[in-house]
Amino acid sequence: MDDDFPILAAVAASPTHSYQVLDHLQSIGVKATRSTIFRRVDTLIAEGVLEARMERGPKGHPRRALALGAEGRRRLSCSAAVLLREEPLESPLFALAVSCARALDEDSLPGILRARMARAARELTREERDLRFGPGHDEWETLSRERRVAHLVADIQWLQAALGRRLVPERERSRHLPEAV
Repeated sequence: MDDDFPILAAVAASPTHSYQVLDHLQSIGVKATRSTIFRRVDTLIAEGVLEARMERGPKGHPRRALALGAEGRRRLSCSAAVLLREEPLESPLFALAVSCARALDEDSLPGILRARMARAARELTREERDLRFGPGHDEWETLSRERRVAHLVADIQWLQAALGRRLVPERERSRHLPEAV
């Protein structure tokens, strides 16, 4: 993944200022410092990845409004595709990648999500098989596997919803969820 992806994704959400990029990233759980963000923004402007134009703030002070340049849109698209394929669904970076999905080629997103869903389904099948037929597990390993199964089911449901389909019937979903304690 491109280390600048979080900055590019925040700017893509709306043309913004460096301090708003920092606030946005911190609010979704991406760890970043002010000096790092400001230094990277300066570098990305110098490289032509970001474009900056001067404008007046609410109190009249000058500030740079940031927007993606052509290279920034290309890098954003490539990084978002990688993250959508590999990053855990609960990750803040995955959430940023989803928010940037419009930067992807219109036909590539469904293919990425289908491949991700197929991989999750294979993992689910393997986990369920190991849970049922694998060697004897201690209580903690069984609980861990059951948790992993529940997460995989939730991931598949989310991916199905993102694709606008419902492939796992409701009665099948409840079979995978642990009983309430």
